[in-house]
Amino acid sequence: MNTNDIFNSEFSRQYDANNSRFSAINDNLHFLVALLLRDLPADARILCVGVGTGNEIIYHAVKNHGWHFTGVDPSPDMLEVCASKLEQAEIKDRCTLIEGYLDNIPDNVAYDAVLCLLVTHFIQKSDRGGIYCEIKKRLKTRGRLIVAEIAGDTTTGNFDEQLSGWAALQAISSPNIPMLEDLKTLLRKRLLLLPPEKTEELILNAGFSPPHHFFQSLLIHAWIANT
Repeated sequence: MNTNDIFNSEFSRQYDANNSRFSAINDNLHFLVALLLRDLPADARILCVGVGTGNEIIYHAVKNHGWHFTGVDPSPDMLEVCASKLEQAEIKDRCTLIEGYLDNIPDNVAYDAVLCLLVTHFIQKSDRGGIYCEIKKRLKTRGRLIVAEIAGDTTTGNFDEQLSGWAALQAISSPNIPMLEDLKTLLRKRLLLLPPEKTEELILNAGFSPPHHFFQSLLIHAWIANT
């Protein structure tokens, strides 16, 4: 999916403010990711796929002063916001930002870990497995993949129940809880949800170890797997 029409200049500038309702979830996710990466080398290299406005880089860079980060994103507007935030956080000298996709990343660097947080649900389902194969090529032996995405099986009988909590979350920044049918339509138009077990299968088929499902908050799931 080409998301540049979504992540345009105005959207990018307002992205963090518009997603503040996810702050508690994101803080918990970043905290758990830090625990899972706690034993990486002091000079670890981290690749952030779909880096957006750079929140995961900032979180981990301020805690790990020797880590170096590469962030890749197809949206120049998001990267512009990201670069400004990295400069304000005084960590820009340890960060490289690349406009584009995984195949635009130089292949002369192997990474200790790849973070792909809340990105893959924008990728066409037919292309999803290939993303994990491309990520694996860029990891060191025993390197780690951490992926988080909005996931769910929209065909199951209890999906409406799952969606009701998601609707309440959306209402934090809106005066009214959206109708479930309206929310389903929005999810279908903007996101490409897979059942969590399908994502696990794709990661495994790409050559990773069986992924460990370490986090869920409403429809947001996260896994860690090793090469």
